[in-house]
Amino acid sequence: MNIFQLLITKNEAMYLEDRIPLSDAIKKLHTSGYTAVPVIHTDGTYAGTVSEGDFLWVLLNEHDKDPQKTSRPLSTITRMDRNPAVKIDVPLEQLFSEALNQNFVPVVDDRNMFIGIVTRKQVITFLMEHIRELL
Repeated sequence: MNIFQLLITKNEAMYLEDRIPLSDAIKKLHTSGYTAVPVIHTDGTYAGTVSEGDFLWVLLNEHDKDPQKTSRPLSTITRMDRNPAVKIDVPLEQLFSEALNQNFVPVVDDRNMFIGIVTRKQVITFLMEHIRELL
């Protein structure tokens, strides 16, 4: 078993580019129904994750200031300390461990190029199927 069997590829996954304005990113996140999504740089490398909470704090902290703040790029609020990416050749045990703490695990190649995500739901489904085989 390898990570490819669990991977939702980049062309199937929801992600945002770090250069889009915050206002556009908020709209895209809202219409997606997700609470957090990966963010990638223009060159395709993984930049971090942005969540509903990140947008909320921007709006709360800056609502009485310049309304043009939402025209700044998404990169200004993207967080690298959340949802660390794993390499495509990561051992499954490490992937499963990361999935315990985050809804999705971003997956990158050796050049840090974003190639997709593995969701916690996929990990749980995989484990349930393998538990059935043991019983």
